[in-house]
Parts: sequence; structure tokens; C-alpha cells
Amino acid sequence: MRIAFFVTGFGYGDSIRVHAVIRELLKEYPKTEIMIFGYDNSYEYFKDGFKIFKIKGYRFPDDVFGFKIFRFILKNLFLPLYWLLFSFNVYHELKDFDPDLIINDFEMLGCLMAKKLGKRCISIFGFDPEVYNEYPSKNFILNLQMKFIKHIYDLSDRVIISSYNSKFKEKFNYVNPIIRAQPEEFDSESYLMKKLGFKKKPILVMLGGSNYGVSLAKRLFKLRKKFSEEFVFFGSEIIVSEKHFKFKENYLEYLKICKGVITLAGNLTMSECMVYKKPMLVFPIKNHVEQLLNVYTLRDYLEFGNIDDIENSLKLFLNRFDEIKRNIEKAHITGYGAVEVVDIIEESLKS
Repeated sequence: MRIAFFVTGFGYGDSIRVHAVIRELLKEYPKTEIMIFGYDNSYEYFKDGFKIFKIKGYRFPDDVFGFKIFRFILKNLFLPLYWLLFSFNVYHELKDFDPDLIINDFEMLGCLMAKKLGKRCISIFGFDPEVYNEYPSKNFILNLQMKFIKHIYDLSDRVIISSYNSKFKEKFNYVNPIIRAQPEEFDSESYLMKKLGFKKKPILVMLGGSNYGVSLAKRLFKLRKKFSEEFVFFGSEIIVSEKHFKFKENYLEYLKICKGVITLAGNLTMSECMVYKKPMLVFPIKNHVEQLLNVYTLRDYLEFGNIDDIENSLKLFLNRFDEIKRNIEKAHITGYGAVEVVDIIEESLKS
């Protein structure tokens, strides 16, 4: 069995999600041949472990805390031209690999190549159109993003949505959250506290792989002395403190022992927080449709942060912490989405 993955290179969440699926796939079918088509973070993430071909993909202007549609267009002005000029190379690389299935994570190029080669294509993403219909918006930018993602879904033979409600509707499969590892796979909290050098549980600040959260992290770092909490920062290329890690293999050990998490509203981080039962203070990127939907879906398990008043947001989070903790403890959410994805892949190949 040969499977090609097209993975967006913006941030690390999509790469980690795909990697979780690949690990489960190789457990079930060890002889499966994998090929990755990626760029930027996805290329760096996979280049040492898998056969990989470098492509061009979306660029996001992440130097401000918000999705700016016209800046995005300018940043990607020549991307369609690249696809036109270099699709020949991608096509022949893909044709030589001859995959039985193409799996796409937010990369339209994967869908287009699948159509050209006559291959089945599955798209994996966190955007749920049904939730968007529950919270309709008149915001032009959000509606434009929704139409773009819907177009990717329309080009796909099947869509897998990492969600909190497993169900099936037409070609849409809703699977449980796709995460890296279960909490019980790690040592006890008391052992990890000693191993990682903590006397009290820290608050993790997860910024993701982009620079969208840098301004948030810098302001939190300045405010830290006003709170009797210890903060540990993860993600981004810009370091804001001595306790800041760009990327750490044992991040989930920190997550297991932490008190709570301050983050943007990426699907992977929020999914892991739900499975690990960690209350969240969330600052979704402005005008980012998937992140806003993630917040609305999990609104009972988090405090919605105000980027213009971070200090007060943190106070509200700490005041509501016990309430949020009780809610999240009652939530019956498992992180076995990757196993479900493998079942869907198997079914798709048989059909």
C-alpha cells in the first residue's frame, strides 16, 4: 500500500496530526510506503524520517495578531503561477510514486493532483461546516475562508473532520480528536514534576509554529510578576524568555503536569488539552474562521481571552479555573481519532 500526504507548512499542528495518523497506519500496515509533499514547517518536520518532495504552499502574514485577507492575497500572489509552472514536476513525482490514495491536510494542490491522476483523495481538517451554519456570520473575511475550505472539501472524495462528536454525514466523517499520545502513556505526574524540575504546576503558554502569538507571549512575560504562577512558553521562532522552547519532543510531559494552558485556538492544542483535562485561556487569531469555531465548540471548557486586555483575561481565567476544571473533568472525550482515520483509509481503499 502506498499513500501520499500533502501537508500544509504553516505551523506544526497539521504535521503532528498527519504524523499521528501515519504512526497508527504503520502499526496496522507496517509495509505501507509513505511519501510527503510539504514545505516550510511540514518539510522540516518530516524531512529526516520520510521520503519527501518540497512544494510551494500558502504563506500567512503572521507578524500581527489577526488574519488579514488582503495581506494574505499579496503574500500568495504568485502561488497559482507556481502551481501552473511546477505542477509538471509534482505530477511526475507523484505519478512515479503511484499512490493508492492521496491524503490532503489543507493543501488544495493535493486535491488537484488527485483529480489529474485519477486517484482518490481524502482531506483531513478541523473545520466543521455544520458548526459554521450554527453560528452564521456576516463577516466577509470569515465567509471567504469558509468558501475556500468548502471548495477543498468539494474537490475531495471524502472528508475527515477532527471533532468532538463522531458521526457520518454523506462523504463527511467526524472522528475523535487526533492527538500524539494518551496521558496514560507517560509516567505519573509526581515523577514528571521531579524529572522536569517543578515544585508547583506551571501554566503552559502554547504559541504554535507561527509568530501570531508572539505579541501575546511578550505581554504575558511582562505581566508574570503580578501573578503567583510559573509560566513556560512553547512555540514560535521568537524567544521571549529563558523558559521558552521552540519545539520540544516531550511537550506532552509538560502538558500532563501543568495547571492549565494559555494558547491560540489551534485544533491540535485544544484537542490535547481536552484529552489531558487542562483548562484553557484561549486567544483565537482575529478573523481566523477555524479558530473561532474551535472556541465556540469548546466554550464550556475555556475562558475566552481579550488580546487587548490580557491582564484582566488572566484574572478571569484564574477566578473561573475551578469551574472550568469541573466542566472539563465531566467531558467524555477520547483522543483515538488517528485509529478511526486508519479504519476510514482501509474502507476507502477497499471501496
